[in-house]
Amino acid sequence: MKPQSRLLLFVFLLSAWKAAFAADPLPLWEAMERAAQFNPAIKSQQAEVSRQTLEQEIARGQHLPRLDLNAAYTRHAYPSLITPIREAGVFPPMDRDIANIGLALTLPLYRGGKLVAGEALAAHSREASVQGLRASGQDLLFNVVATYTKALHFRQLGRVIDSRIQVLQREEKDIGLRIREGRAARLDLIRLQTQLSQARYDKVSVSQGEKDALSLLTALLGERGPAPVLSALEATAPALPASFEAAMSRALQQRPDILRLDAMGKVAQQKTAIARGDRLPQVDLVARAQESTGGDWNGYDDSQIGVQLSLPLFDGNIRKRRVEQAGIEQRQNALLQEDAHNRIASEVEQAFGALAESQARLDAAAQGETEASEALRIETLRYRSGENTITDLLGAESALWSATANRLQAGYDITVSQAQLLRATGELAADSFRPADAGGKAGMQPSLSAIAPRTLAHYLAWHEGITACEADIAAGNAHAAAIPDQSLTAKNLAAHVIQQGARL
Repeated sequence: MKPQSRLLLFVFLLSAWKAAFAADPLPLWEAMERAAQFNPAIKSQQAEVSRQTLEQEIARGQHLPRLDLNAAYTRHAYPSLITPIREAGVFPPMDRDIANIGLALTLPLYRGGKLVAGEALAAHSREASVQGLRASGQDLLFNVVATYTKALHFRQLGRVIDSRIQVLQREEKDIGLRIREGRAARLDLIRLQTQLSQARYDKVSVSQGEKDALSLLTALLGERGPAPVLSALEATAPALPASFEAAMSRALQQRPDILRLDAMGKVAQQKTAIARGDRLPQVDLVARAQESTGGDWNGYDDSQIGVQLSLPLFDGNIRKRRVEQAGIEQRQNALLQEDAHNRIASEVEQAFGALAESQARLDAAAQGETEASEALRIETLRYRSGENTITDLLGAESALWSATANRLQAGYDITVSQAQLLRATGELAADSFRPADAGGKAGMQPSLSAIAPRTLAHYLAWHEGITACEADIAAGNAHAAAIPDQSLTAKNLAAHVIQQGARL
């Protein structure tokens, strides 16, 4: 084989491998992990934590002695002493060109408690930054869950609409044959075509919604290029609190915004201590050793050691005002903490209360779809026998479409509601929705998005006129795979999940 042919074959195989790798479905838990690792806003918050860590090291270094190397060269207009008088009766030499080099040591002995307070302030500032990173991370993860499920919701709606369009097109051909045979009026065809046009518009709208959701998800993942291929939701059961009291207890202990406000309160206390320390005396140990020389380069050594005291007497009440400012900041932070407690109690109560009604809403949506399916079957039989009009049949078909869309919405809202409760308690993490066996599919519970067989059975039952028993069996089998675990609960939040954006 020629080298050029080998190269082309290698490029072809490499492209095929990349395409296969890129098409690998992305599960929800992996999307959350990728967002937590690669989102630029999160990386910026991590850099801020690193900066605060260095600030903490700087505060610790303030306790240590400071050693400086000093060197100078001076040309005087008149001869000056090269070195101070070293002994009685001996006058030191003089010169106009004097150079000296030496070491200066400064060791803080007492700074009014400012050094200790500064170190504590740096530690609390770093903790506040860490909790801010956690809060931003949880907001990001919630947005990933909401956007991911919204994209899946649109994808499944698109599949339902595709089946609906196919059935309406078949029925359009059937009515056309009836019109030619004189068994149907042209008005029936017009009404069906109106329904078909609406279905096609719905398909375009849903497809655009899916593209927008995938585009937003790609941005949340911190990636560029084509949108990822999403896999079906897996029926995971994250550890949720059993009662409102347990949820509230977890929230007060783990919510990053509460912990951040606690850290900021301690920061305000240390700022007050530093402001008060500025009004106290400062004591330093100073030492200096140097060597001086004149134009003849004959060196003369010298050394000094002593204690320096600095006591502020008057500065225009600047230090006093700073103490007052620090006190106001403490009171302001206390009010923010009180407000946060009240707000968190409301958020936890709303999120936990949603779990109590979500399963009932999902059951009602599933029951409504079953009833709409049965109504469509009856209206189909009546239409075939000439007992009703195309308007009744299309009305039943539209009701089934709405019921199916409601059930899909309720099913995907389960995951969003669970993520909202985990965020309300401060426990939402990148692996919150990771299955116990994330590497394999065997033994997993049915997918929350397994709705295509059931939906297709409904529409095929309408068009092909299969018996009621066959329709019930086909729909019942698919319904068992479509309804999620009864322990999973949700609230209808998907209409607002993307608007509840993270504060990134």
